[in-house]
Amino acid sequence: MAMIVSQSAFTFLIVYGIVGGVVGLTTLVLVLFWEKEVEYLKVEKRKTDLEVLLIESQLSNLTSQIQPHFLFNGLNTVTSLIRIGKYEEATEAIHGISSLLRYTLRADSDLISIDEEVNTVMMYLKIQKLRFGPRLRWHVDIEERLRPFKIPIFLIQALVENACKYGIEPLAEDGEISIRIWHTAGSLQIEIYNNGPGIDQEIVEHFNLWKEQGTSAERIGIGFKNTQKRLQHYFPNRGDLQVVPSVEGSRFVITIKEVVL
Repeated sequence: MAMIVSQSAFTFLIVYGIVGGVVGLTTLVLVLFWEKEVEYLKVEKRKTDLEVLLIESQLSNLTSQIQPHFLFNGLNTVTSLIRIGKYEEATEAIHGISSLLRYTLRADSDLISIDEEVNTVMMYLKIQKLRFGPRLRWHVDIEERLRPFKIPIFLIQALVENACKYGIEPLAEDGEISIRIWHTAGSLQIEIYNNGPGIDQEIVEHFNLWKEQGTSAERIGIGFKNTQKRLQHYFPNRGDLQVVPSVEGSRFVITIKEVVL
């Protein structure tokens, strides 16, 4: 016997089927969208993780470029001392280099306090003093409240090495390196000065163009490039290195803005 369905009931079933289909389809779309969103977030997380690893790798590479540079200069000092028969000083230099290497290899962070960095620089200068003798003097002036402030390891060291190699080494006498660290107008200032021959103006111009426009960096030393790159990484849009040539000597000025003490 055939079932007779009223028009109103039939209309209800049609509407219910349509609405149910829309709800079901909507639910299916939402589920698929959610799955895609989860997958997208997973991919984004993996991408972010890879970017972090890449940045860490790049920074590690920058530091590893500086360490052999320091080691090479240190061994040059030892060689020079041996060549002129200063064997006790050469032995002392080897011990000093070993202590510095142990310190840097033991460091568990790319950031260290200004106090630690300056102590490392003092160790390095004492090694250089064995080589240069009275040709090298230095002076350090630090605003005491800045000593705990964290900076990238080798930030000052790399520039002091440059000052020794290109500033002090060519001088016959009275070489001087000055390190000043102070806070002014909300910015941390680190200045390394040497009274040597000075830096070629063309190199300074190449460095400034590289910073501003990303031009070729072939003529720029590792120390300058790495210092600027690490400043930009740890202090984005706040950290900067300026190389200031003068008639007598060279001045390197590191500025880190928005430093609240």
